[in-house]
Amino acid sequence: MERTWNTGTVYLNDQTKIIVMGITGREASQVVSESEALYPGFILAGVTPGKGGSQVAGVPVYNTVKEALSKHPSINTGIVYVPPASVKDAVIELVDAGIKVIFIITEHVPIRDTVYFYHYAKERGVIIVGPTSLGCIVPRIPARIGAIGGKDPSIAYADGGLVILSKSGGLTTTTAEMFKRRGWGVYMALALGGDVISCTTFADAIENMADDPNVKAVIIQGEVGGSYEEEAAQTILRLWEKGRWNKPVAAFVAGRFQEGLEGVSFGHAGAIVERGKGKATDKIRAFNEVGKITGLVKVAEFYHDLVHCIEELGVPRDFADTTPEGKVRPLYSTIDEENCQFKA
Repeated sequence: MERTWNTGTVYLNDQTKIIVMGITGREASQVVSESEALYPGFILAGVTPGKGGSQVAGVPVYNTVKEALSKHPSINTGIVYVPPASVKDAVIELVDAGIKVIFIITEHVPIRDTVYFYHYAKERGVIIVGPTSLGCIVPRIPARIGAIGGKDPSIAYADGGLVILSKSGGLTTTTAEMFKRRGWGVYMALALGGDVISCTTFADAIENMADDPNVKAVIIQGEVGGSYEEEAAQTILRLWEKGRWNKPVAAFVAGRFQEGLEGVSFGHAGAIVERGKGKATDKIRAFNEVGKITGLVKVAEFYHDLVHCIEELGVPRDFADTTPEGKVRPLYSTIDEENCQFKA
């Protein structure tokens, strides 16, 4: 996508103008109200058929995307909150209207529908994030898409140089808060969603980050299922071989306990090991192999060890470390490291 912004990324930047599909629904209306209170001016319109002429938190509601764009031609980003069976139609309506970036927040979208609109959008140069994405935040603007960060993102998100890429929406914010205590801020946090089909993968995001000088390092939070983590490792290696990648990467892959539990989905729809594929150990091995070749990738054994990986990779802090004793755990952590001796 041609760069038309000054600050931010292709996913969210200072020129982002948003339309919300299903804006009058319970979740969407709450998120719009909170986001407008935090970062006013980015959401320009919403669409709910039959609700045209109403408002949500001061944002005008229209019956169709075409009608909304006739009033707000600068809109370039869509957020989809409609029910699962309606997501396909909502995405196609946005794509046909010329929207170039689409976030799908909805869960339980039929896989067949996802495959269809993924190819429909890709053929037309449209980026889709999700389904089941919590959104994106760029503290430097400051702005966000979706509910990422909750009612007070400042608790976790401070401006800095880290990019957090995660399949888990909740862990995205928890990770940012954990790093904030140790002196690292976030340039962008992007929740990719944990469905079987991910319309934006780790590899896609890495490709888009490769030439951005604002990115000091990348955090990857993966899990069992699929091959997106292996693809990310190979993308890093390919870019490094071409001289386009010099950014440290810390990775954590959840789900090592699932090694012998094939066909069982844990949490996300895509977190499933099938026919021997999608194992956490395979993903960890892929990252470790690229790390040995490039010296840029470290894998955390425990989730909170991501901080130590970034420290060992020599990534400079963005501000003062508030836990100088060097011990940091995510909020609400109950892990007992002394009695947890798993070895990959």
